[in-house]
Amino acid sequence: MNKVGDYKLSHGSSVILDLIRGLSAQLVVIGHGLSFFGIFTFLHEPNFPWMQNIAVLIFFLLSGFLISYSISRKISKQNYSFRHYFIDRFSRIYTAFIPALVFVLLLDSVSKQMDSGAYDYDSAFNLPSFLGNILMLQDYPIFKMLKGTIVTSFGSARTFWTLAIEWWIYLFVGYFVLYFLKDKNSKNLWNWLWLGFLSVVPMINLIIGRGNGLTTYWLMGATIYFIDRQNLLEEMSRWMKWLIVAVLGSVAMLRAYVGMDAYDAVFAFLLSIILWVVIDLYRTATIGDKQTKIIRFLASYSYTLYLIHYSILAFVEAHYADEHGGDPYLLFGASFLISNLVSMLIGYYTEVKLTPIIKLKLYKAYS
Repeated sequence: MNKVGDYKLSHGSSVILDLIRGLSAQLVVIGHGLSFFGIFTFLHEPNFPWMQNIAVLIFFLLSGFLISYSISRKISKQNYSFRHYFIDRFSRIYTAFIPALVFVLLLDSVSKQMDSGAYDYDSAFNLPSFLGNILMLQDYPIFKMLKGTIVTSFGSARTFWTLAIEWWIYLFVGYFVLYFLKDKNSKNLWNWLWLGFLSVVPMINLIIGRGNGLTTYWLMGATIYFIDRQNLLEEMSRWMKWLIVAVLGSVAMLRAYVGMDAYDAVFAFLLSIILWVVIDLYRTATIGDKQTKIIRFLASYSYTLYLIHYSILAFVEAHYADEHGGDPYLLFGASFLISNLVSMLIGYYTEVKLTPIIKLKLYKAYS
């Protein structure tokens, strides 16, 4: 087993993870597009689970693996603390999230101005929801117990609910590992209370919550990281690994088809094992520079695409769908292209350019 900090993803494994992330974001757009425009019904419920839900599950598996990898790589550095971890996560999440939130605000405002009757998200288009989303309080459990004070995903950005769950998992895991465990003097009453506060969302989402246990699936991804460090598949032949992927993939699809639940725990477990084997398969794989650039580019704006595509789809459906004479297949194609093009543009300046700048400035400010 590799020591903490010694394990490093190979170029091939890193690129294949980017490919999975990029394609998963595209699946979310496609899945929501099929729903909005009522096309290709054989690809979604009641015939098969929604592909966007499967993609969300994959995102949480990937996140568990990659965050565990990142913490383990950096924890060997004596000066890496929860403060550094918070800056890493904050710059990654918020540098793209805030512009996306403003984009949704502007697009929804235009939509309401064009035809307020066609806008379906009035109950979430308000200042409390906007501010609540900034603080990652969408669908926060305590608010659900207070009638009339529910803060949900802002406006038409229905995908923001997953971001809040992931954010609180980040904070809880980072605080627990990098502060609570690392610092022997940290176990006082105040820090127990703070840890308890950070654990509310992750604990509720262990077995229930939207997604039926997304914290558990995140932990499955983290478990795959620790298993992969042990090189258990090192002696297995490549053809046997591909056979495992094919067999488990078939069983997973059958499970999804029969259970009609993308958030099923058994389905998630099967996908996590497939992810582990695929990472190992590409450990020694050679991926050319051209293919690498394409894959990296696809992944570079995937987060922004996930954040804003729903609002674009909702806008097109509300104002140009077939009750207004629009062809659903043409609108689906146009919406898909527009979502990608707008996300490429915004993502280039936020995810690619601005994120490292914000991260560096915060490091300097709090070092």
